[in-house]
Amino acid sequence: MVVLAASVCTKAGKPLVARHFVDMPRARIEGLLASFPKLIGSSDQHTFVETDAVRYVYQPLEELFLVLITNKQSNILQDIDSLHLFARIVSETCRSRVDEREVSRNAFELINVFDEVVSVGGYRESVNLGHVRTIVEMESHEERIQEEIERNKEREAKEELARKAKLMDAQRREMAKKGGGFGGAGGFGGSGGPGSGANYGGFKSGGMGGGGGSGGFESTPKPFAEATPSYSSAPAARPLGKGMQLGKKQNTTDAMFEAIKKDEGLVENKPAAARGGSSAPVSNVRHESVHIAIDERISARVSRDGGLENMEVKGKMELKVTDAAKAHFRVALQNAYNDTIQFTTHPNVDKALFATGVIGLRDASRPFPVNQVLPLVKWRFLSKEDSLLPLSINCWPSPSGNGTCDVNIEYELQVDRLELRDVVISVPYPGSTDPVVQSADGHSYQIQRQSRTIEWQLPLIDSSNKNGVLEFTVSDENVDGFFPIRVSFSSVKPYCSVNVGDVISLDGSQSRVPFSQEVALLTEEYVIV
Repeated sequence: MVVLAASVCTKAGKPLVARHFVDMPRARIEGLLASFPKLIGSSDQHTFVETDAVRYVYQPLEELFLVLITNKQSNILQDIDSLHLFARIVSETCRSRVDEREVSRNAFELINVFDEVVSVGGYRESVNLGHVRTIVEMESHEERIQEEIERNKEREAKEELARKAKLMDAQRREMAKKGGGFGGAGGFGGSGGPGSGANYGGFKSGGMGGGGGSGGFESTPKPFAEATPSYSSAPAARPLGKGMQLGKKQNTTDAMFEAIKKDEGLVENKPAAARGGSSAPVSNVRHESVHIAIDERISARVSRDGGLENMEVKGKMELKVTDAAKAHFRVALQNAYNDTIQFTTHPNVDKALFATGVIGLRDASRPFPVNQVLPLVKWRFLSKEDSLLPLSINCWPSPSGNGTCDVNIEYELQVDRLELRDVVISVPYPGSTDPVVQSADGHSYQIQRQSRTIEWQLPLIDSSNKNGVLEFTVSDENVDGFFPIRVSFSSVKPYCSVNVGDVISLDGSQSRVPFSQEVALLTEEYVIV
């Protein structure tokens, strides 16, 4: 197999990046690429086309083409294999998306990786994507260890310097206690004024004592009888400086491994929220004097082969009244009583009235308590019916037989009335190298190296984008390594459709009472196993 040139070009044949591996004029390359779009038809299903002189092996990349120009004697199967490797390299180098801007911005990096796949003369090197990634990173394990050893030496030298400084400071304090010519505060002077300390026969007992005064001696000796001890009222100032803190010295080997972990991105990050659940969305609801909060938590366990093992939704409704003048009312629910949902009312709530879809106190003459969070109703819903699952996730791993596996993750919103927000689909991946993401609806994903997961992030899933697909490739064929898949999301619409329709006053006027309602649907544990 001889590859004459590799190029990423537009559909009009304009080369964005081109690398030729044999001795060939630039005009010849440009001519071949310019004639390429004329040779392929709009309905052509082949991935190669031949002329009298060369063969074009190509693959569409969104709005561009990846083209390999080979001689006609080249092995077509090897050419297609090389084309796939080039395509994966281009997709990984242009991480956000493959367009003219990204290809032009990463042109130098693309030329480098092209040279790692095909050598001068047009012959394919025996490398795969993992080898190319390692070569391009140009990291040296020995260099990192040597740098860490140098850093440890510098740190030990600083610690030794701090230890000696502390020892000298302790010696100065000890000499000050013995009156050895230094100020009582462990420096050149204490906190008192000039001349502090006792006078004995015209000499200062503190040597150079005082608050920085230079008078260690009295200029005029005084009579012995007049010499009376005088003491500063201010306490002696401690020496400035924090000094070295005591503690166990860090092991040099442990420090070296910790630094290597940081370089490799293996430092432990504490997640802001548990992976199995979702955090409550920030509420922007303005609270009225009557505020009703509806909270639901959903748990689901789904088999990877299809089929809902179990699903549970637990909900509660709470009430808070802040105005005593509006505390005498009843709450009318928007939907009728549902026998498929197990409801439990508070002991003070009229159960017979609740069966008609209205929440009121058993003693209708009593108002609701003020400035208290009052639980009104709890409910529970259980199901094993697949169609009732709000969000279905399907994983389709396809081992290629050459050590890699192509994976498709598909989601589908099955309950159209829900709007799922902040959706995170966390997919584990096997192997020792990072996966290569070919496409992701929503264009938002993160590769977590420590937990070895791909987090597919979708800000909103509703009836306008009911379906989506994530496609990636890993260098491992263990299909069990893609499970369990964990899902988290939130919603401002309840799953069980328990909503408040109206709040009616019982003061005789039967007027409507202004109220506010806040709904939160969160996941507790939503897994595909």
